[in-house]
Amino acid sequence: MRHFSKKLDSEFFEDLKSYIASFTDLRSAEHEQAVIGAFEAMDVCYEATRPLASMQAPKFSVLKEETCQIVIPDKKPSFCENLFKIIDERGLKDSKVYKNADIDRRLFSKMRSDFDYHPSKNTAIRLCLALGLDIAQTENLLESAGYCLSLSDTSDLVVRYCIEHNTYDIVSVNEAIDYFSGKLI
Repeated sequence: MRHFSKKLDSEFFEDLKSYIASFTDLRSAEHEQAVIGAFEAMDVCYEATRPLASMQAPKFSVLKEETCQIVIPDKKPSFCENLFKIIDERGLKDSKVYKNADIDRRLFSKMRSDFDYHPSKNTAIRLCLALGLDIAQTENLLESAGYCLSLSDTSDLVVRYCIEHNTYDIVSVNEAIDYFSGKLI
């Protein structure tokens, strides 16, 4: 029997189990459909075992040389630029954010001084939780660092659930992840 913290109760974990199971069931159904589709496609591929007489090899023609212009989109803001924009817009103190995220002051200072700094996924998630971002804001901020909350990873599903249910405390989120034997953030 697992012991729960004062903040999380058995009802929370039962709801979280159902939430994770709903994604697992969805993945199983999608996998089954993919397998069925693959077999159906194989039947179609092997129906015609000899080439049709009317089929001919494609003819190639040389196209006139054309010039094309490559358009490179403008660079989007980095994770750190987006992070500090959110912090400044909300009027938060840096010390409150890095304490709530449970990250080192020196790391946070490095992020503040180097906008090209690339955090780990766990650091990025901790900062999203510390800022109390909703799921859309979290996904946008994580995307700016090249990450996402996977729908097939149990730890990511727990984080997603906690955000959707306004549970932003790092200790509580880690306790929920630990309950499912996931990798702590």
